[in-house]
Amino acid sequence: MSAEQKKTKIYVNQDLHEIETHNISYERVVELYLGEGGAPSKQYVIKYSHGPSDNPSGTLAPGEEVKVKDDMRFRVSGTGES
Repeated sequence: MSAEQKKTKIYVNQDLHEIETHNISYERVVELYLGEGGAPSKQYVIKYSHGPSDNPSGTLAPGEEVKVKDDMRFRVSGTGES
């Protein structure tokens, strides 16, 4: 087995990221989003698409995680609530 783990390419609000895990959590998606200049907020809505057959599309809530695959897309937006 190779010492180098395969990276998975995902998009968060159209920005490409490479991650080294097979799953991604709500919190990690928010971290990637904020790293790209997002404004902090109390709550985010995360929708995903182009996922694997186990979870091809849906929403990701705090404390949840989903399986990822190459070219999976995440859309993060603030709820407008504080």
